[in-house]
Amino acid sequence: MNLLMGAQQNTIRWTAPWIDPFQKRRRFQELQSELAEGVVFKHKDSPYTAGRPASGGSQLKHKFVETASVLVTAINGQRSIGVGFMDRPGTTGNVAIPANHKIPEIGSVVEVRYLYAMPESLALYQPLYLGERDDIAPSECVTSQLKFRRSPEEAAA
Repeated sequence: MNLLMGAQQNTIRWTAPWIDPFQKRRRFQELQSELAEGVVFKHKDSPYTAGRPASGGSQLKHKFVETASVLVTAINGQRSIGVGFMDRPGTTGNVAIPANHKIPEIGSVVEVRYLYAMPESLALYQPLYLGERDDIAPSECVTSQLKFRRSPEEAAA
């Protein structure tokens, strides 16, 4: 606590430990409804270690991701596409296409998983291409489906 209080910063906050499963479920749901980026559960007897394991280990990280149906607005080099929305002409961001997927055509509807959207630019943060959608009309690719990043003031509250 002394280290946190003496640093005059607001990005790291103390939180009480959640021991019983009911507390963990309740806080998980609260954080998700508060639009937090995610949560990390750590075994209470495990020491802190820098970095993160590729899998397993004493910590479990869960990101609160969303998905969005977006339009392909451009085909970039290096297996990447530009994406955008019907109600916001132009390209708002880029998404890499994995090697096991074909590159979709301009005007196609694709599904993207993301952590949050930037309010000003509508760019998707940490986008991950999931595939083409032939069951979604281009008219449904609108910005109202997005989850936006919390402001620093909202995050500190």
